Amino acid sequence: MAHAVGAVTWRNNIGRYYGPKAQEVREFMLNPDNYTLQPSSINRAQGAGFRQTYLPPALPDFTKPGR
Repeated sequence: MAHAVGAVTWRNNIGRYYGPKAQEVREFMLNPDNYTLQPSSINRAQGAGFRQTYLPPALPDFTKPGR
């Protein structure tokens, strides 16, 4: 199975701002609409081709309410 949007890409651009174990991240990972069936060898090769790694969690921005 593969993510329609790369998990690392989504996490680096969106998910890292929610904080560890956030409900929004969990919902993304558990949503079956975010996946497509794909052989694991192809999925791994495509993932390696992105040359991305997880960025560290973002620091909270206390200047914006609700964040």
